[in-house]
Amino acid sequence: MKRLIAILAIAVFAGLMALPQPASAGVQFGIKAGGNMARPTGLDAQDPLATLKNKVGFNGGLFLAFDFGRVVTVQWEVLYTMKGATYVALDDSFTDKLYADYIEVPLLLKLKIPTPIVQPFVFAGPTVGFKLQEKLESNGEEIPITQDLLKNNDYGAVFGGGLNLGRNFMVDVRYSLGMQKVISTFEGEVQPDFKNGVWSASIGIAF
Repeated sequence: MKRLIAILAIAVFAGLMALPQPASAGVQFGIKAGGNMARPTGLDAQDPLATLKNKVGFNGGLFLAFDFGRVVTVQWEVLYTMKGATYVALDDSFTDKLYADYIEVPLLLKLKIPTPIVQPFVFAGPTVGFKLQEKLESNGEEIPITQDLLKNNDYGAVFGGGLNLGRNFMVDVRYSLGMQKVISTFEGEVQPDFKNGVWSASIGIAF
C-alpha cells in the first residue's frame, strides 16, 4: 500500500509538471536536491554503550508553489529522503547503521521578504512520510531482518529558511522533526521512544 501511495504521488506531480506553465507568475513547478544529516530523537534513541552520530544521506524531489501576493507562498513537495541512525561503540568494537528511505510529502507555508533579486524566506508546515525500505548493517555487513523494524508511515513538522535567487533558483536549510514513535512493536509491547530527526540542505530550480 505504501509503495502504491508513493507511486501515485509521484505520478500526479509528474503530470502537473508536464502541463504548460500558467501565464500567471504566481505558480511554479520545480525540482530540488541536496543532502541529509539524520539523527534520531527520543529517550530510547540513545545507547549507553555507543555514541549516536549523524547519518549522511540524500534528499531530492519535486515541488509545486503557489504565490499569494509578494510575501506568502504555499509550497507542496514530494521528496525522496534518506533517514536512519549511526551508532559507534564507545570502545570502537562495532559500528551499527540503520538505513530508512522514505517518500515524504511536506505542505509548507513560506513567508518572504520581497527584496529585489535575492529574497530571504522562512517556512514551516506538516509532513507525512511513507517508508520505502529499511536495512540494518553492523561493521559493514547487512543483518537479515525477519520483521519490519520501523512502521510503514511517519509524520512530523518541518521548519527552516532560505533564499530565492531570482525567480528560478533557491536554496534552503530545514529540520524535519518526527512526531511519531517509529519502531514497530507487537501487541502488548511498550512502544520505544525513537523518532526520526533530519537536518537537510537543498538547491531548487523552478521552471
